[in-house]
Amino acid sequence: MKTRNTLALVAASLAVPALSVAQDAEPVDQIVVTAARTPIEISRVASAITVIDRDAIERREARNVAELLRSVPGFAVSQTGVTGTQTQIRLRGAEANHLLVLVDGVRATDPATSDEFRWEFLSTASIERIEIVRGAQSALWGSDAIAGVVNIITRGASGDSEYGGFAEAGSFGSLNGGFNASIGDERWSLGGGIETQSTDGENISRTGSEDDDSDLTTLNVKASFAASDEVSLFGSLRHVDATSQFDPVDFAVTGLPTDGDNETETSNTFAAFGVDIDGGNLQHTLRIDLYSSDNDNFVDGTFDSSASSDRTTFRYQTELAINENRLIFAAEHEQTDYEQRGEVSFGDPNQDQDIDATGIVLEYQGLSAERFTWIASARFDSNSDFDDALDGRLSATYDVSDATTLRASAATGRKNPTFTERFGFFPGLFLGNPDLEPESSVTYELGLGHSFADGAANIDVAIFKQDLEDEINGFVFDPVTFLTTAENRSGTSRRDGVEVSGNWMASDSLDLGFHYTYTDATDDTAREVRRPKHAGGLSASLSGLDQRLQTTLNADYGGTRLDTFFPPFPNPSEVVTLDAYWLVDLAVHYRVNDKLRVFARGTNLLDDDYEQVFGYQTLGRAVFAG
Repeated sequence: MKTRNTLALVAASLAVPALSVAQDAEPVDQIVVTAARTPIEISRVASAITVIDRDAIERREARNVAELLRSVPGFAVSQTGVTGTQTQIRLRGAEANHLLVLVDGVRATDPATSDEFRWEFLSTASIERIEIVRGAQSALWGSDAIAGVVNIITRGASGDSEYGGFAEAGSFGSLNGGFNASIGDERWSLGGGIETQSTDGENISRTGSEDDDSDLTTLNVKASFAASDEVSLFGSLRHVDATSQFDPVDFAVTGLPTDGDNETETSNTFAAFGVDIDGGNLQHTLRIDLYSSDNDNFVDGTFDSSASSDRTTFRYQTELAINENRLIFAAEHEQTDYEQRGEVSFGDPNQDQDIDATGIVLEYQGLSAERFTWIASARFDSNSDFDDALDGRLSATYDVSDATTLRASAATGRKNPTFTERFGFFPGLFLGNPDLEPESSVTYELGLGHSFADGAANIDVAIFKQDLEDEINGFVFDPVTFLTTAENRSGTSRRDGVEVSGNWMASDSLDLGFHYTYTDATDDTAREVRRPKHAGGLSASLSGLDQRLQTTLNADYGGTRLDTFFPPFPNPSEVVTLDAYWLVDLAVHYRVNDKLRVFARGTNLLDDDYEQVFGYQTLGRAVFAG
């Protein structure tokens, strides 16, 4: 704790005076909006960054963002079955709720589902760009950003009148389609779209024959208006409605999933409204962010339980230009409400909880030197339910030459206990612990980026180390209630590893890439589950016929990983090993003319039989066209 507080205070004192495409595969002048509190060039950022743009999404013909993220260094995907079922993503060996997800800057992790983002419901049709910043970012964005940040930037209007759409059909009775349109001129724009996905699915459990289906509808709207040369207004709205079936666990006989008529209905809404004011050397932004979720569970067509949340965030930020350097001040106030409903059975799950927090951020960006950039950030959080917290981050980049850049950073992070961990009650299974303390971490990272062959090829290396204190274990047996509960672990959990990625533009028509991650994630006693030690992948994109024909091949490797099996009582839990696998996807599209494109894609072409969560089957080979 002493090291952690020292880092925070150092960063604070310094701040007061003043596919996928890997970081160095991007042009050095590309701007990102997530790696600092203001837009900044990638070449000046010490964090490892991946940007997935609209062109990369269309090359892959991916329908869900999770398909793209498994090709990003450091990411491990765990899906409990087939399309539409719960999907968790762990970054650099951290927990699934240690990754902050933003949708157009709106905090989108769901308090009603343990502060995890619902990746299974994130479709791609209305997404323009995905910015991924790896490494602790709590000094900028607060709780949840212990491992990194993913910012989903939706498609807006171009200022012209235009429209488009797509239709697709394929394996497992899948039907996907969408429509988008935009209008506007130099001063205003309005754009939006709607997308639907449906599939008959496959059987999740190892036995039985019942298919588990899912349906997803996504609506997206974005608008902007320049009231004057100095004042501009903006707004965005994304709404998701989804239904997905899943199989229950047979706790009495096998301890494994078994056929059953269970279903979840989910709705999520993300909205933001604000104003930007250009005062010359002083820039201002005021905005309000809204998030809402409802999750209803049904068994045999009858309501069983629900969890919902609402979060409202007020933000103010100002940026002062000091010659070429910047000083940023930000203030945020967040109010979150949580509701759980269910039948009373040996305990009452019905409850309403709330929490509010106020955060103050200071960031100084030292940008005046030609080859050296340093950034110091500090954040103070006052929380209604926990002690006041101070987090800091200090980072620097140095351009050794035009081809080589060195990066280094040290940061502290924090993750507050979730509503479920503190107050959740599931009859016969789990009882929350209201006395939990926040998790805290110290993270270090070193990086090297180098380009060669006149910029046609590049390689990026990142070494990371994170020490986590007070990790929350949500599977602790309570001898009083005979239920599981949550407790803070007494020891230190460690997440250490190396990421290596590279890209080679072999010719005007051939682009090759690779990525590899080694992760050693352990708690105070053993290796953490669902985090492969070794993961990686290869990619190739080939174009021809004057760029009208394009073929993209992705092969992603998921190494062996541990998982926990809970056999029927009174047998103790067991640690099991899940086999490694390769997922090979191929997408081919042909642009008939400026307005029409036809495509076909195949997923899991090797028909690999694998599980990412013990006992839950995944999809085999599938083919789609549209």
